[in-house]
Amino acid sequence: MVGWEESYVGRVRRLTGSRALLIPGARAFIRDDDGRTLFIRRRDNGHWAFPTGTMELGETVLEALAREVKEETGLAVVSATLIATYSGPRMAGVDQWGNENHYVLFQFRVDEWSGALVRETDETVDAGFFSETELPEAYERYREAFDDLGSFSGEVVLK
Repeated sequence: MVGWEESYVGRVRRLTGSRALLIPGARAFIRDDDGRTLFIRRRDNGHWAFPTGTMELGETVLEALAREVKEETGLAVVSATLIATYSGPRMAGVDQWGNENHYVLFQFRVDEWSGALVRETDETVDAGFFSETELPEAYERYREAFDDLGSFSGEVVLK
C-alpha cells in the first residue's frame, strides 16, 4: 500500500497546492449473496461510502479498482464490469482540506470476489454489507449509481 503522500495525487498536490486537478478514480459496487451492498466507513472523514480510490501512475483502471477494494476491505476482485463513467462539472468540488478536485469516476459492478471482509484497515474504520433500510443516508448519496446498476443492459452509462 502506498501512503497518500507518496501517491500520485499526493505528489502532484505538493507541486500544485490546492489548485484544480483532474483525478481519475474507480468505485466498486459489491453485493453479497443476500443482495446487500458493501459499504466502508472512511477513516479520513467518517462517511459511509463504496470502496473507492484514485488511480496510480502505471496502473489500469481495473487494477486501481482491485487495489482499492483490497486496501479498504481485504477482498480480492476476481472479475468486474464497468457500468458507468461519471464526469463533468458535477464531479468537481473542494475537499475537506481545501483542495479543488475534478473527478472522472469509473463505476464498476464487482461480479466475483474472494476472501474475507476486513472491517478495519489503514483506510477504513468499519465495513459491512447493508440493505437499503439499514444505511439510508449512504444509499441516498449513491442513488444514481444504484439506478444506473438497475438499468444496466450491457452498455456503459456515460454521464
